[in-house]
Amino acid sequence: MAKDFTGIKAGEAVKSAIAEATQEEQKKRKDRKTYDELEAIALMNQRKTAGRKGVKLPRINLAFSAENYTYITTMARAAGLTLTDFVNLVIDQHREDNTDKYQQAIEFRNSLKR
Repeated sequence: MAKDFTGIKAGEAVKSAIAEATQEEQKKRKDRKTYDELEAIALMNQRKTAGRKGVKLPRINLAFSAENYTYITTMARAAGLTLTDFVNLVIDQHREDNTDKYQQAIEFRNSLKR
């Protein structure tokens, strides 16, 4: 059941405050920075995306064994890195060590798409 407010009488101060608030111009927001594709890729590669709207790194949710989780947390702290930075560093090193295999896998995957 809807409430009936017709019997309520507002004072002049309330009426004038409402009138004044509805007549004020809205503050204009600053123009947002938009990124083209190349800028977005560059920012993603720099991993400096925190707080930048519209630019996010690809994400996955991972589960680790207890031993691997302990290793990651311990070694990340020892190196002064975040867990994400440490895992990315390990993957970067592995990718550099296996460049030939990676290129072959990419070529194979692309040949399947044709």
